[in-house]
Amino acid sequence: MKNIIKLNKKRLLSEAKNYGFVLLGAVVLSLGYSLFIVPQRLVPGGVFGLSIVAFELVGLSVGLLALIINIPLLLWGAKTLGKKAALKTAFFMISSSFFIDGIIMLTNSAIIVDDVLVSGIFGGLLVGTSIFITKIGGATTGGSDIVARILSEKVNLQFSHLLLIMDAFVVVLGIITFKDYTMAAYCIITIVTTSKTIGHYAKKNEESKTVLVFSENNALIHQAIKDDDKVKEEVIKLIHNRSDDKLVLVTKNGKRLNELKQLIYKTDSKSHVLTLESS
Repeated sequence: MKNIIKLNKKRLLSEAKNYGFVLLGAVVLSLGYSLFIVPQRLVPGGVFGLSIVAFELVGLSVGLLALIINIPLLLWGAKTLGKKAALKTAFFMISSSFFIDGIIMLTNSAIIVDDVLVSGIFGGLLVGTSIFITKIGGATTGGSDIVARILSEKVNLQFSHLLLIMDAFVVVLGIITFKDYTMAAYCIITIVTTSKTIGHYAKKNEESKTVLVFSENNALIHQAIKDDDKVKEEVIKLIHNRSDDKLVLVTKNGKRLNELKQLIYKTDSKSHVLTLESS
């Protein structure tokens, strides 16, 4: 009974942490749109880009329009996403829409940075960061992401290509609505910045470390790593070459690297540890 309660508590804390990431992602995305993208009338694709176009036509708030567009898309893609991811995505949609409208109301859509290019880059950085944070929480940002996931299973096109097509369609709608052809260039810069930001974080997250340990007590270090569950779960490969010479191991990423080093030095204070980036 005790173990069940402990397990349920652990799951609850884990889910709370995930929802915290989703909420943080919603806040970061909202800052990107409400402070840099919406005031400059940029249309960087996706549902929020579409809602900026719709705002110009119907006058409803950007956040509310995004939510109106997102709800049927979420219902359509709930099965594809799965129950947990769908609930977190719904939480993200509601939170981000609320925050965007709230910030726009407080700032009255004031232009913080006069330079459109700088606004587009900063907006792209924040949106890209928010997408990655939301992904860590186990959710998606909804909208075109859901549509692309569903269509990629039905048509002979890659997920990334479908997203690009949808983004291009929204940008064209923006050009027609705002009658500003120069805006297209800034929109593309924002989209590229978003994409590069996501790529940067994804690469950092997946980056592994190769650790070389030189010690006369590698057999003891080898056993200490195997006995420590926290450190062991982050180790992809543990290669025990020679007990009195060299120990080679590969970790998933650098998150627990300090813990690993502390464990090694605790076992043998005279050991030498070298780390290399791996992929």
